[in-house]
Amino acid sequence: MIRAVLAAALLLAACASPQTPIATIDPPARRMVVVNEADVAIDQPPPHGAIGMSTAYRISDAAPGRTMEFRRRVLHPGSAIGEHPIDHDEVYYVLAGEGEVVSDGERRILKPGMAAYLYDRAIVGIRQLGTEPLDLIISYPLKPMPSPLLVDPTREPDAVIDLWPAGPPGGESIKLEEKIVERENPYNLLDRAAHNVTRPTLSVFRPQKPDGSAILIIPGGGYSWVVIDKEGYEGARWFSRHGATVYVLRHRLPHQGWAAGPDTPLQDAQRAIRLIRSRTSADGIDPKRVMVMGFSAGGHVAGSLATRFNATVYEPRDATDQLSARPDAAVLMYPVVTMKQGQAHPGSRRNLLGEAPTDEQVAKYSLETAPPADAPPTFLLHAADDASVPVENSLLLFSGLKSANVPASLHIFETGGHGFGLRGLDNDPRRAWPDMVMAWGRAHGVFGALQ
Repeated sequence: MIRAVLAAALLLAACASPQTPIATIDPPARRMVVVNEADVAIDQPPPHGAIGMSTAYRISDAAPGRTMEFRRRVLHPGSAIGEHPIDHDEVYYVLAGEGEVVSDGERRILKPGMAAYLYDRAIVGIRQLGTEPLDLIISYPLKPMPSPLLVDPTREPDAVIDLWPAGPPGGESIKLEEKIVERENPYNLLDRAAHNVTRPTLSVFRPQKPDGSAILIIPGGGYSWVVIDKEGYEGARWFSRHGATVYVLRHRLPHQGWAAGPDTPLQDAQRAIRLIRSRTSADGIDPKRVMVMGFSAGGHVAGSLATRFNATVYEPRDATDQLSARPDAAVLMYPVVTMKQGQAHPGSRRNLLGEAPTDEQVAKYSLETAPPADAPPTFLLHAADDASVPVENSLLLFSGLKSANVPASLHIFETGGHGFGLRGLDNDPRRAWPDMVMAWGRAHGVFGALQ
């Protein structure tokens, strides 16, 4: 007990005294202090209250000049945050489960209510132990955001809604294990992807000042996985800041044994639009102002929704399925469009149609082939030097839409590559794209007038 209180006192003193070198408090050979929340003496509740009086949250009190970031992570059995160098002090605080934390070779077990304080320049990691998921808070000094487009960087969804409460269609023989994979990126941002999706969901981001509009965001992933942050939550945060209620779709993948095969993602997209419209009262949205926005392979899902919204791809489940699946506007960002050999994105084509699709399949799932005259107005954006999904994909769809007399807007940046989302666009012409979408959406009656 006394040792823990002393350790906590050292921890708080280290945070409260920025002029005192850390090395005088914690020798370089020692890179970790572990305390139990129950043993930490405090005289006021933490400012964030909801989690409890943890060491992680006490840092903000001890060093009011330091702005802290708090992220919640759940590590499922067998998973870990691999050992990596840190360039700032860091705290792991365990909410539930059990884990082993390592810092420069020193290993300690953390249980609920325990926190490990890890020091700048240490090599740290943590792995889940036992059968219960490890639920923890990671806190560290907040760095300047890489771009003002990346707003509210720690904000998680306000709600998560099941698309199919009784289970998705055609999955009787499915035995996949859904998992979340964290990916490295040059921006040091959280970058997750959902693999083996078995529970399709909508993650909801509600605006502080709603204008009645709604956006269904469908991230990319080459039909191999579904990106969560880069082309999902980051855009949802930005557009919800500007008045839209945003729903991020996590859809199933076409090549993983679902009965509908290549129509599996479209099943989820149609259901998503209908479910959004069913929530008119609950979410305060106008059912006639619902936009779909898709990125890369998610652009193919969004484009399929915009061109095949009337296709019967599943049997109705409830009253929600009597609502229209037609979006009121479509925004396709560097989209996968065609399945034709040579211009198709090879991975998306293979995952959607297999190694040797028939000519009929290629035509059916190429968005440019026969867009209907009542397809919604469509905004297309691409980079001319996209080496993954050739810019010809957007050119083909634009031509097809114009031939069908569907309002279409095409924007091509000279450079920019593929999969950029909102990241790293501070000094780049591409940073204009969200404002371009807002202006275009207002012109087509989706978004409210400028305040």
